[in-house]
Amino acid sequence: MVQSLKRGRIFYGWWIVVVCIVVTMLHAGASFYAFSRFLPTLLDEFESGATVIAGAASLYMLVVGLTGPIAGKLTDKYGPKKLIVIGAVIGAGGLMLLGVANAVWHLYVFYFIVGIGMSGAGFVPVGVAISNWFDRRRGVAMGITMAGVSLGAIVIAPLAHYLIVGTGWRLAFVILGAMCAVLIVIPVMFVMRNRPEELGLLPDGASPVGNGAVSEPHSMSDPSEPEGISNTDESSWTLSMAFRSLPFWLVLATFFFAGIVVAGVLQHEVNILKGMGIPLAAASFALGLTGGIGGVGKVLFGFVADRFNPKYASILCIALQIVGLIILMMTHTTAMVWVFVFVYGFAMGGWLTLEPLVTGQFFGMASFGTIFGWVLAAAAVGSGLGPIIMGAIYDASGSYFVGLVVFLGAYITSMTAMLLARKPKLVSKASL
Repeated sequence: MVQSLKRGRIFYGWWIVVVCIVVTMLHAGASFYAFSRFLPTLLDEFESGATVIAGAASLYMLVVGLTGPIAGKLTDKYGPKKLIVIGAVIGAGGLMLLGVANAVWHLYVFYFIVGIGMSGAGFVPVGVAISNWFDRRRGVAMGITMAGVSLGAIVIAPLAHYLIVGTGWRLAFVILGAMCAVLIVIPVMFVMRNRPEELGLLPDGASPVGNGAVSEPHSMSDPSEPEGISNTDESSWTLSMAFRSLPFWLVLATFFFAGIVVAGVLQHEVNILKGMGIPLAAASFALGLTGGIGGVGKVLFGFVADRFNPKYASILCIALQIVGLIILMMTHTTAMVWVFVFVYGFAMGGWLTLEPLVTGQFFGMASFGTIFGWVLAAAAVGSGLGPIIMGAIYDASGSYFVGLVVFLGAYITSMTAMLLARKPKLVSKASL
């Protein structure tokens, strides 16, 4: 199969993109978006409060985040293919075990297992795989790949509803787990290759032009920041060097605070709109549309990052999210709801695309998986805290407006951190 695909006119890296789209779709759809549909059913089944049941989803996000550095280190050592396969098996097993849960604590144990697995079959190894196969077209390829997350919202979340209605929630979990096992493991096993060199190829399908050079060279260096390193300096960057770099912590702060807001808004979006008098069905549709439009944002922000600069694309992304949040705070009519959905959904969608691109721009590819694991950990921990913070503010104040004001401050902090972050100056290992 690999040889037949390799002989085709399409650069083999695009087949890697197709496989990674499936991985991100099932990763996000089966383990994140589907939970919103399972929540009311689990509330009825276990007769527990929403905070207790939703805590299982928060635990999942925290596990994915906290194990990100480990996933990154393992990806750098063994390659994305092996990690995705093992992670998919573990994650699928956790989802199927949810079908036999008989107590609330079972949900926590099994979602913990899902989190361990999906950390492997998740954004760190996918980001490494795409970054290995693409250089000049890395932003577009990453954007298309991360659009799989939006497909997860559009395809898997509604599928979960029909499975619950048609087969019951227990069998629905089993089916979703089986889908992850089959649709991730088989394509990755037969199609995925860790690097283009394994097939005698070069990133982007470039051709050798002699003396080890490659046609159509590309660097994500920032011409306005002369002290920065280019992609050719990437072999010098290690995790320990990144830890000693202020830009590393600024990047972590950027994605941590943005993660708080994005997850907090999305997980409470239906209830926020319901409180504004929007019918529940329309509010649920708005949530799905927000995720769906995010797919367009993922691709277009990847394009912007390729043409200009990942850092500046990130600043633009945050700015548009701020605009969307302000629109939500000012919303009093149904028409304004849809303006919010389109603006915020588009801007929010670019975030997953830009996380690995900014990491690669600042710290290169030699230890990309390990360093990106820490970036993703910061974002995921923020995402785990966001829904809890918003819920706590709402319970204390009785209003979502107060929480949105706090989240606006978090966005400003995120943008400030990215504005201050400059591509770090290369320091020799001997001087450390």
